[in-house]
Amino acid sequence: MNSDFETFPVLSALQKIVDSIQNYPVTILDAPPGSGKTTALPLELLHSGIAQGKKICILEPRRIAAKNAAKRMSQSIGEPVGNTIGYRVRFDSQTNHNTKIEFLTDGILTRYLLSDPELSEYGLLIFDEFHERRLESDLCFALARKSQEIFRNDLKILIMSATLEGQNFSKIGIPNPPIQVSMETHPLEIFYMGESKKNNQIRLLDLIPKATKQMEGDILVFLSGKKEILDLKYRLESMPSVHESSVVLPLFGDMSLSDQEKVFLPDTKGKKKIILSTNIAESSVTIPGVRVVFDTGFFKHSVFDADSGITHLVRDRISLSSAKQRAGRAAREGKGFVYRLWSKEEESSFYDRTKPEILEGDLDRLVLEVKSFGEEIHSLPFLDPPNKGSMLLSIERLKQLGCLDENDQLTSLGKNALQYPVPIRLGSILSRLPKHEGTSIADIISILGKESQGTEAKEFFKSASPNQFSLELKNVYEQIMNIFKHKSENRTHTKQFHRDHYICLGFPDRIAKRKEKEGKEYKLSNGKIGFLNSNLLELPEFLIALDTFSFGQTLYITQYLPVSLDLIEDCLENQIKIRQNPEIRTNQKEESFLIVKEERSIGELVLGSKELHKPNPHSIQTALEGYLLDLDWESEWKKKEDLIHYYNRVLFLVQNGVLDLNVSFEHLKSNAKDWLFPFLNFETQKFNLSHLPFLEAFKAYVGYENQSLIQKEAPSSIQVPSGSQIPIQYTNNEPELHVKLQELFGLKQLPNLAKGKVKILIHLLSPARRPVQITKDLESFWNIGYHEVKKELKGRYPKHPWPDKPWEAVPTKHLNHNKRS
Repeated sequence: MNSDFETFPVLSALQKIVDSIQNYPVTILDAPPGSGKTTALPLELLHSGIAQGKKICILEPRRIAAKNAAKRMSQSIGEPVGNTIGYRVRFDSQTNHNTKIEFLTDGILTRYLLSDPELSEYGLLIFDEFHERRLESDLCFALARKSQEIFRNDLKILIMSATLEGQNFSKIGIPNPPIQVSMETHPLEIFYMGESKKNNQIRLLDLIPKATKQMEGDILVFLSGKKEILDLKYRLESMPSVHESSVVLPLFGDMSLSDQEKVFLPDTKGKKKIILSTNIAESSVTIPGVRVVFDTGFFKHSVFDADSGITHLVRDRISLSSAKQRAGRAAREGKGFVYRLWSKEEESSFYDRTKPEILEGDLDRLVLEVKSFGEEIHSLPFLDPPNKGSMLLSIERLKQLGCLDENDQLTSLGKNALQYPVPIRLGSILSRLPKHEGTSIADIISILGKESQGTEAKEFFKSASPNQFSLELKNVYEQIMNIFKHKSENRTHTKQFHRDHYICLGFPDRIAKRKEKEGKEYKLSNGKIGFLNSNLLELPEFLIALDTFSFGQTLYITQYLPVSLDLIEDCLENQIKIRQNPEIRTNQKEESFLIVKEERSIGELVLGSKELHKPNPHSIQTALEGYLLDLDWESEWKKKEDLIHYYNRVLFLVQNGVLDLNVSFEHLKSNAKDWLFPFLNFETQKFNLSHLPFLEAFKAYVGYENQSLIQKEAPSSIQVPSGSQIPIQYTNNEPELHVKLQELFGLKQLPNLAKGKVKILIHLLSPARRPVQITKDLESFWNIGYHEVKKELKGRYPKHPWPDKPWEAVPTKHLNHNKRS
């Protein structure tokens, strides 16, 4: 066994691993790349009997890794794949009744967990490359833990990874620390090639040809996506020096498995391999022969905008753990060289690890799968629970699609949508599609493949055919057709629907309306604004945004289906809200009228509106309620002098405890229906807002029985000794009287108001009606203040009386010569 330990260092910890699996529900193994954890350890665990006669399931996040690991393990025991060791991946499987170790991808394992929550065939689940933290892998782990808790306390779980830094397992009840395995590694030299702002393709076109001449081994180049890979492949193959000595092989996710497998095989002509890969090569089984790695330091991943229900492909910096994984590819078989196309200084800003997909991915399928398992998301032991806000938005979207009912429970449509290996919205379309519309499936699948990107989908649908699909998409189509032909007939719709109706039902949040007749901007029902970059002279008024991409804050509609308003209203009638909104119009006399417009909308998109020429009284009432709630009552009442004056008198008495009423504007506003509406006539087409009977209605609200009390304790005016009737102003809870001082000669005091509680504040005016004194004590003014005022004003106003003894003078509003002042 010692030689095995040297070949596979992980086996030096075999007994520790077996003991931990026996003693704990979950075991964690931290072992470096190349230590044998994927291909050697599972065989030893099978021989140890730890699975108690049941099968061992190994979850590999990627199909290529699952398939090649199964092949390599089978070769090590001299068997063809599919016997003792097998695999099940999408579109391909190799197993039989003798299979004891199965490599599965996360989608396959999820289906097993949903159909058999006890996982009755398996004794041990191994989660390989756990650090990748794909959404489905996280779900499988949470469901498996729940299965342990509810059904299978004998089910064991082993987590394996080369980079587990930052993963907090103790918070979900896994207290036992990771088992650490170390190993001697081949030397690895890492070179930082300077700031990454330079054009990476130009740099690689310079560096790769030199590496093919000067360095041993194959070359692995990490790029961010398919487009960069194919562009660089084309340019490298056009260089004679590269073409003669090397073969350039792409490696990305939507290639066929047979094409992906070419990177693991030596070139038939003995040429050096230059493998251009996305991060798919970070964690797969060792690619033989690689000794040189070029790393651009970027990757592309899907980020889901929960608010809009739209997924965007984003180019981001890799994490430090990803950089470590990529570098490790160069030193699996000998001394390796890594060229990082960034500076050491830049690296200080890298995140420690890649954000788990569950925190920024599309949760629609996850929500339905958890419901199908019979649980709620909050009850599952996720290592990183999904964002609550995103989850709630997903639930609302699934209700729109009909996959959840109003009580958030899984519907039959939701169950059927889960059967299809496509995004849930497309699954819901296929679930609704009747059998006689089966010819439309190719069109629907073409949406998934983005085959019509940049074009009007209807044009592409004319020629959509499985024969034109990529191999991957063709496999999807065949899988869906197999499910579709076994479905029961759908009787959901009694109307005669066709393909576009069903597509509309799957995209209720992507209905879009052109904002302006000549513009290219569209408002979507999810509230977003999209830009349609099309050269067509006539753009549709309404469309469905089937696919989009974002550039900064701008959302571009790259694939769309023109639809009519009639079609939208026909198939989404249950989701269209009808609101009656008030609108104020002013005529030439500057009179304001309230009209009612009926508005039809879906989500945040207004489909259309019209003025109701004969609105029913209830519509007017509803519209008026909305208008009054938005109205600034204080400003509005101040425009009407008699109204605000009466209101202030009432408010004065309320504030001084004479009247027991709530007269705050907020209270009056919210209860206008009770006190104002009885004074209105709603049997009218246009409701005149300029003549709302606020004063009459407010007096009724105050109570007619209180009017004499108001007149006595807060009179609108008061007769002064001169005989003038002077109005009292009620502001700031203090009554004020503005009067010429000559009209008050001989008066000691004015009567108190509010049942004697409040004195009137007297503004004594000059003959020019300018204030000369403000007082509540007239007697003191006559004795002291008056003589100072007289000195100052007698010379200025000689025609007005200025007696030496104001106590004895006759009050007057006239001049000395009996002329009116």
